[in-house]
Amino acid sequence: MTIRAALRTPDVIRQVREHLSRGQLPVDLLDASIGRSWQRCLDHGLLPGTRLELSQLDSGELRLQREAHRRLIELADPLVSRAAEDLRGCQLLLATPDATILKSYGRGFVIGEHLRIGAGINLDERRFGTNAPALALIERAPVLVKSCEHLLFPDNPVSCVAAPLFDLDGSCLGLIDLTFEANHPRPEIFLRRVQQLTGALEQRLFIRHYQQRWVLQVHASLAELDGVSCGLVAISDTGFILAVDSQASHWLGQAAAALTGQPVEALFGSSWPALQRQCERQSTLLGLELTGGRLFGRLNPPEQWQPAEVVSTTLPPPTATPLGCQLNDLVADWPAPLAREAHRAARALAAGLPVLLQGETGTGKEQLARALHASLGERRPFVALNCAALPESLIEAELFGYGEGAFTGARKGGHGGRLVQANGGTLLLDEIGDMPLALQARLLRVLQERVVTPLGDHREVPIDCQVIAASHRDLEELVAAGDFREDLFYRLAAVVVELPALSEHAGLAARIRKRWAALCHDHGRDLALDDPLVERLAGYPWPGNWRELEHCLEAALMGADPECRKVTLEDLSPRWQRKLGAGGIATCADTPPTMPASTESPQQLRELERLHMLRTLEAHGGNMTSAARALGISRSTLYRRLG
Repeated sequence: MTIRAALRTPDVIRQVREHLSRGQLPVDLLDASIGRSWQRCLDHGLLPGTRLELSQLDSGELRLQREAHRRLIELADPLVSRAAEDLRGCQLLLATPDATILKSYGRGFVIGEHLRIGAGINLDERRFGTNAPALALIERAPVLVKSCEHLLFPDNPVSCVAAPLFDLDGSCLGLIDLTFEANHPRPEIFLRRVQQLTGALEQRLFIRHYQQRWVLQVHASLAELDGVSCGLVAISDTGFILAVDSQASHWLGQAAAALTGQPVEALFGSSWPALQRQCERQSTLLGLELTGGRLFGRLNPPEQWQPAEVVSTTLPPPTATPLGCQLNDLVADWPAPLAREAHRAARALAAGLPVLLQGETGTGKEQLARALHASLGERRPFVALNCAALPESLIEAELFGYGEGAFTGARKGGHGGRLVQANGGTLLLDEIGDMPLALQARLLRVLQERVVTPLGDHREVPIDCQVIAASHRDLEELVAAGDFREDLFYRLAAVVVELPALSEHAGLAARIRKRWAALCHDHGRDLALDDPLVERLAGYPWPGNWRELEHCLEAALMGADPECRKVTLEDLSPRWQRKLGAGGIATCADTPPTMPASTESPQQLRELERLHMLRTLEAHGGNMTSAARALGISRSTLYRRLG
């Protein structure tokens, strides 16, 4: 059966009122929610012309109400205040779940017999008749109540829209009402605006609660990925879905209850540990192939994302450490020539020259980039883009931005892109070696001309940012193979810093003890690390560098028995015992192992590694490129380790 939509015009409502004066209520002529409200009002004995007896809270009572709903006010007040400034000529109301107005913003309207709607008034339907705040709470949905649809006010000079604000557990936290002049030709605009307000606030509630977790944004349109219609999914460190908001449930096509508790790998099509490594310390765009179609996603590490609609535009606070200390600390254990080059890069970056960072996976290229940025000494934006993490179809829009209407679903007003976001600061192009050749040409032109033209736009936007590029791949080899533009390489490589592998750091044992102490503090454990184990850890070659060491230490800490007081070699997993040369498996003890598993010292292990590299080089006829490929390291790393 087809349901006919009601015509919500003054003439239709006038007809309904005429029927009502004869004791009939033709609800089929009214909007469904309005019809239900009018019927309830009649059941409560309310009729047009009923004299209102509204009570208003005194200042003390209002203060108590605001104190009881402090969380709602602290959450909503900044955003609603800004909206009131934008919507001049309108009135916004922030109310409790029982329709008591806590705060009024903007213009104050007078209705009826000089009745001014303001803080302290309760708009319960049983007293005030049909109105948007009361109806939104009853319907648990956004509503529009046109001027003539207010049962007790036939000549109401205002229309209003309202939407409830829901907490994470589904309970109503409060509501927002937006009141405007009755003759506005498009009241649905205000309905969308109040929905945007509550949507942004519910996003903020979600992200505040799951700030220490991974958060996935999902949407069918790339342009809307940062808007209030995107869905949010909270994910644990072990890769299980903790929570799904209503928008994410809609985009993913499954109920929140069915998704919660499931492993997230089914959404991504790749392993969770691999995604974590890819997205460490920065948000990353993803393409999600689902049975219902393709979605766009952005995976945000803990504490890295704030909702786009409510994020502050102020610059981040300055670092608490003296200028330059970050860089000094980072390169303190590096070989002296490489440390000097890092300091040279800091001076070059300050002079406006680009810097290229080369190093194996896990050597800390992003940490060095952030340290170089901090050495500039001013509060400037730092923007990172992982070129390897983005599908080719997304890199261009994310890097260069797009104009309004550039493609279907493009955000109104367009999107500036990472280059524009980095204006006045530093742009890190991580894994630049994985950027498609076609985009390399566009990037080269931008770096040369210092202007960017967003997709679908003819405007040239000037940019002024420092550029740091980074790659675990040898870019000179890529240039020789024709996989990277030679002119772009020389544009990026004013100063090249080759990051040393972890095994090349001096004083590694002390760094391991320091990191272990920090992990114990973070996890609330009081555990010592056995000295012989520290020596073995310091002597291991660490092909995965800092990331591999971090995971090894965390696994040892998490796997230790509650009564353990000192972690020894035998307390590690069998895999790590084999890697470090352990001879057997024992229980946790307070004493070192009784039998050493291997007699090689750290220096001897390094010499064995060097001999293995020399033999590999000899087997490949002295070809450094082939030997490095066989060893799974870069050519520059092979040069360094062979001295």
